[in-house]
Amino acid sequence: MEKEVIIRCIQPPKHLMPGFLDFANEVKRKCDERGVKFSEKEITEIFNNSFPGKIRANFFLWIGDLNTIIDGINIILTDLFDLCENLNSFKGSSVIRSELLIRTFFGEFFRIRERSKIFIKLLADEDILNKKSKEMVIKLYFKVFDDTYEFRNMLIHQGVSFKDDDIKIDQSFLDNLSSDERRKFALLINGADTKENVLKFKCVFFTKYINDVMNKFIDFQETLNATLADLIILYEKEVLTITIKKND
Repeated sequence: MEKEVIIRCIQPPKHLMPGFLDFANEVKRKCDERGVKFSEKEITEIFNNSFPGKIRANFFLWIGDLNTIIDGINIILTDLFDLCENLNSFKGSSVIRSELLIRTFFGEFFRIRERSKIFIKLLADEDILNKKSKEMVIKLYFKVFDDTYEFRNMLIHQGVSFKDDDIKIDQSFLDNLSSDERRKFALLINGADTKENVLKFKCVFFTKYINDVMNKFIDFQETLNATLADLIILYEKEVLTITIKKND
């Protein structure tokens, strides 16, 4: 197995980023028209309390939080890969370590879901999403996690093992294995494998599994990001206006 375990970070929607500058330019233009002047501190407060400033800042903070979680998952992947290569890569029990890494991945992956729920609620609080749209987005978002949640429960709560249970492996997983890893897989299925090979295969499987889960999630997340960015921009154009009055 080649060491291609790094999950890419989520990219924020590019068309949402210019809003910071657009808002500042519009404030400046209207101030100039009315002969109004603000201090740098006042302009900062206007921006921070504005819809474009607050929503965009929270949007990018949300993506930053998700990418921090992804950084942690990359550490998990790197450790699993090292175990695949050498079960003695770390001190202590390699079995306990592999199980800890796998449980930690599930915990971090589902933390993405909970963090995202907070941001979706913010969009509803700011009237970008109505109640029905909010529920629809959350339902769609949570659905992305369903298969992983079921698999996690099967492993952790039902005590499923690779050696004793009928676990179906997608053909695409086998296609990405080396001939030696395929041989180990065949031995495992036939029940003629050693404990060491079972553990190595487990690490190989989960390295590939985590990569697949995360890559599919990131594709979905970036599609959702673009859709939410469109809704934010549309809301700004249709509902929000910048009004600056000159007090005599």
